[in-house]
Amino acid sequence: MNDLFMGKIETPPSSFSNEVNQQNQTILLLQKERQQLFDLCLYDDRIISLLEKWKNNVKDIALKSIPNKKGSLWMTVWVSHLEISLNNYLCSGIWFSEFQEIISQNHSATRRLVAYFLIHEVIEVTFKENFRKNKNIQEHADPTLIPKVITLNQAESLKFSYIIGWVLFKLLKRDHVMNSHPKFQVMHTLLKAHCEEKVEYMPETKSQITNIISRPEFTQFMYYLESLIIELFEKHNELGPNILCYVKNSLLVNLSLNQMFITTLKSNNITGVELEDEEFGFIYERCVTIYMKSRQKTWRDVNNYIPEKGTASLRESLKTMRSNNLTTENKKPLMKKANLPTDPAHALEQLRVWAQLEGAEDSFSKFFLVSELLWIIWAFGISTPYKRKQKLVPIIIYNLKNSTPFTEEALKRRVIFME
Repeated sequence: MNDLFMGKIETPPSSFSNEVNQQNQTILLLQKERQQLFDLCLYDDRIISLLEKWKNNVKDIALKSIPNKKGSLWMTVWVSHLEISLNNYLCSGIWFSEFQEIISQNHSATRRLVAYFLIHEVIEVTFKENFRKNKNIQEHADPTLIPKVITLNQAESLKFSYIIGWVLFKLLKRDHVMNSHPKFQVMHTLLKAHCEEKVEYMPETKSQITNIISRPEFTQFMYYLESLIIELFEKHNELGPNILCYVKNSLLVNLSLNQMFITTLKSNNITGVELEDEEFGFIYERCVTIYMKSRQKTWRDVNNYIPEKGTASLRESLKTMRSNNLTTENKKPLMKKANLPTDPAHALEQLRVWAQLEGAEDSFSKFFLVSELLWIIWAFGISTPYKRKQKLVPIIIYNLKNSTPFTEEALKRRVIFME
């Protein structure tokens, strides 16, 4: 019970100093008063109602602190507003006045201390309740689930192979938790046997990249892992933001997946390389954690199975792969002032083509000088007092799209922009 009553201070029965004895007596008296107050609170039904009221007030404060516009940092703004509002509520003393109406003993200092302890506990319990509920959901996992293995088309399979290579790359070279393990060299040997490393120079990007290609056994395991994730992810509507914790915990305790991972690593039968089940579990946990981190922002088909976090070589490889698939039909025509014919008649036709392009106004503002824009407007036979690109370019685009011809005087010039 002493813990419930904010603890108890043990004092020596006697001392050689009268001053110390007086202080000890004061402490004992305050502790006795405090315990009497708690006894009153325990056996007074009005206190229960008051605590419920405080709890509802705290919930209302939390709801009112949520910002109206939820931007990228709305959680940070919410926490800041919530902290300020709770401090204002505590400093206002409204809660203490309500407590005084019920407990009317004449011990103001002790009464305020007890009341503050109670409201502090109410705030803590209010916010911990939801956490405990969510934690129970997150910890729930089905260890016996066996998924139906997915089948990817050629494009998805190629992209997924890059992700598998990236996971192996992290495990072998970039994961500090793995590197710090006492048996990392043995683990490295086992994992290295399940992949092939290729270093290539890419002329398109003028860089040297390292590609890690997994062997069929490890690829099959990763397909099984991804299949299980897809099946677990079907509960995202039910679990909401807890889905990622649910998925990760389910992966870590799944019996068939764990056994498949151990069997995969042992399949090469490397002599002199032995690990305990606990150490295999460590590698498995790192593999799942790295894979989960790579996919936690956009799961499933979003971004075409490309992880948000990866090595530069992975990103460059994907860039190169995409560039190879581009055709000349998909490429936008280049708009350069150097490509503009010098003959005014031919230049007019080229300008009309450029005016139809997306972002033509920005391109005209970027490539042409004010004097050149004024020349084009003069060539249309239009007079304008404007001298700024923001005003001149829309006039030119409008006339080009409406096929306004150049004047005879402009067409007689041998070179465009010639005064």
